[in-house]
Amino acid sequence: MLILIGIACVAFGLFVFWIEPIRLVRVFEWLTPNVVYRVRTNRPLVALSFDDGPHPVFTPQVLKILQNHNAKATFFLIGERVLRYPEMVAQIKSAGHELANHYSKNGSTLGHSNAEFLSYLKKTESAIGLAETSKLFRPPGGVARPSQLRLAKAQGYICVLGTAYPHDPMHPPMWYMEWLIKKNLVPGTIVILHDGIPDASRSIETLSQVLVEGRRRGLTFVSITELLRASRTKTD
Repeated sequence: MLILIGIACVAFGLFVFWIEPIRLVRVFEWLTPNVVYRVRTNRPLVALSFDDGPHPVFTPQVLKILQNHNAKATFFLIGERVLRYPEMVAQIKSAGHELANHYSKNGSTLGHSNAEFLSYLKKTESAIGLAETSKLFRPPGGVARPSQLRLAKAQGYICVLGTAYPHDPMHPPMWYMEWLIKKNLVPGTIVILHDGIPDASRSIETLSQVLVEGRRRGLTFVSITELLRASRTKTD
């Protein structure tokens, strides 16, 4: 019996991981009230976000596609890569997209002390040149200790995850990536894709399809801060 229960728990976990039921977001919002997963809005807006960049090959491709579709996005940048590719950061900014903090290193924050966490957070902020207001943070892998999230909030950051994440660093099939995002593509959704992984070709191809589908549904793709400004207080 215990074995069967264990199998059932694993199966449910995989279901949640790969299917991402939109209704489950309410549970996460209740468990982690200081994290933004989506924005409740009556306006037909969706936020695009890209992690782990900048990348000298894939970031320019993403920027070109966004320009072709007149779409805006938020780029969560890794501090070490910002210092390595400052010209890419300049291109993102000049195109009118939003810059955000994705920590200094491409690895978990969990092994870092609070002092180390704060140091890396500030190093990335300085490298990007973030303004004092509208600062966004997304922990690497989407995981950080509660104390670290409190430190980020004390520095003026809003911690943002999302509601449509096709796990593109794991290189799932194209049909799954498109299906997962389109399934959750409603006003207020925050989409997570990656331009800084070793091979972002599937992510880029998925982006094109999602932009076409979003336009068909009458949605406008904006930065996360713009989506936050469109929030409403009424709950679902």
